[in-house]
Amino acid sequence: MTRTVLGWREWIGLPELEGGTTMAKMDTGAWSNTLHAEEISLADNGMEQVVRFRLAKNGNWIECPLHEWRRVRDTGGHDTLRPVIRTTLKIAGEDHDIELCLQDRSRMSHRLILGRKFLRAFIIDPSTQCLHEKERTNPRIRTRLE
Repeated sequence: MTRTVLGWREWIGLPELEGGTTMAKMDTGAWSNTLHAEEISLADNGMEQVVRFRLAKNGNWIECPLHEWRRVRDTGGHDTLRPVIRTTLKIAGEDHDIELCLQDRSRMSHRLILGRKFLRAFIIDPSTQCLHEKERTNPRIRTRLE
């Protein structure tokens, strides 16, 4: 099995949440993945709990099923309880199902960090960045059930 090499920063897509691409930092010091979100709130749509949030100030509202809650220790050593959603991440020409913790990262330089739980499928080269083109991802293959 060959593993894809990623730089310390790469362009990624989150097609279920937003159009276009964004820069993500490969953070081997973090266990889980975290996406910047603002105005995070919980609701019950009658069938399941959902998380409502915006990816930018005054941006569109996004609503996703709550996957779980996760206790995360930040860089300052403080424990926080964060909502987790599942979505699709496009990186290096591949689609991946991924779990993302939601947290306000407005004071951080990267809106999204990918942690080692996800990154163990890759090789990270810290001496380089943006090894993969922005729009290189192939569409997911879907089979039609008849």
